[in-house]
Amino acid sequence: MSLPRYPIKVLLTGATGFIGGTALNSLLGREDYKRGLVEITCLVRGEDRGSAIRDQLGVKVLVADLAEVDVIEAAAENADVVLDTAHADFPKGCHAILAGLKARYARTGRKSVFIHTSGTGALTDNAQGKFASEKIYEDIDCADIRAIPKTYVHRKTDELISEASVEGYIRGYVVMPPLVYGRGTGPFSRTSVQIPALIRAALKLGQSIHVGPGRSMWNGVHVQDLVDLFLLLIDDALTGKPQAPTGLECFYFCATDTYSWNQLASTIGQQLHAKGKISTPEARPLQPDEEQEVLGEWSGFAYGSNSRSKTGKAYDLGWKPKHHTTGLFESIDEEYEAVLEEGEDEAPKVHIDEMNRALGAPNSEDLLRLDSMLNVQLVST
Repeated sequence: MSLPRYPIKVLLTGATGFIGGTALNSLLGREDYKRGLVEITCLVRGEDRGSAIRDQLGVKVLVADLAEVDVIEAAAENADVVLDTAHADFPKGCHAILAGLKARYARTGRKSVFIHTSGTGALTDNAQGKFASEKIYEDIDCADIRAIPKTYVHRKTDELISEASVEGYIRGYVVMPPLVYGRGTGPFSRTSVQIPALIRAALKLGQSIHVGPGRSMWNGVHVQDLVDLFLLLIDDALTGKPQAPTGLECFYFCATDTYSWNQLASTIGQQLHAKGKISTPEARPLQPDEEQEVLGEWSGFAYGSNSRSKTGKAYDLGWKPKHHTTGLFESIDEEYEAVLEEGEDEAPKVHIDEMNRALGAPNSEDLLRLDSMLNVQLVST
């Protein structure tokens, strides 16, 4: 792979979001950006936020919806790097990005870097908190990941990047974060989704809660550690001899924390009780008729499934997460402060659009399919 020509042109989607905003802040803080070696263009929905990013941060802004495929394709054709943090399940937008990158390769012979933010929602089951799965997916050998049907959450979009990498006109990477926690550093959305929702639910009910017995297990990663992996992949891909696998092996986990939902709920309960905010430190299971009212349509999927992954390739590449092993539990106080800033009375429900940002849950067109797969009723809001 040839060395890049400067400035390196980066197209960032999702810059107003929790993950994308943190990525933007990190890109702006790098020496190569400060020296004029990197040019950033943010794809933003809405002129108001686009103007704010342009005026406050001085980066280029392209105002367009993800459905405006012609605009997205043209923007991608001019990009050395595409960092996609906007939507984990949007094949139409992904096709447009890939079409632009393919046209660029045909015109210049230069492979662009395409990093797509997916999620370990692709690994979930329908445990509803009843059991801890022993299945742990690994990314050193991606055969198990590729064996997940394309009809499942994230998989259709993920495979588009893998197939394009195999075809050879991009260096593609699918980063699959688990629950993302911590405070973001972007210009707008700085609060994560799931832990604040559990905190708000506990404050509303006077007791911390979990779905079913809460035995199901997930992993977590701090938002800054996730972004550090993005930057590591970009730096590696732009060297003359990149080391990070792509193609069929383009899937990357980044789990640093492991927890069960009842363990997380119990820790939230203990901390809120110690602050005098709830009446008991004990966590309790939600009753079935409470789940949608308290946590929203996605409660079984977002708070009751198993999704277990083991990080391999990121560590091999030199990833060094700073928030390790117990970072998720240590972040609860920080997440509580974020809830206070936003208002305790804000609805704790996790609606479909919020889950799109947090886990990359499907859009409304996919609801009937997912309803049959997860055996839960989903209602668009």
